[in-house]
Amino acid sequence: MNLRRETAADDCARTVGLMAALGDSLDSGREPDEFEQIVACALYANRCDQPPAGHTYPRRG
Repeated sequence: MNLRRETAADDCARTVGLMAALGDSLDSGREPDEFEQIVACALYANRCDQPPAGHTYPRRG
């Protein structure tokens, strides 16, 4: 069994994808619903600047 390990780049790509989907959802100019507000807050809190302090991503090999 070959298990793929997640990297910082994987995490960042997922966050960017969620941000793009949220942006597309809000393009209509309407007020965001409660779920969209929660997603936006979570994405902002976990943006891809640096991994959280003390967090390391699995090493390859």
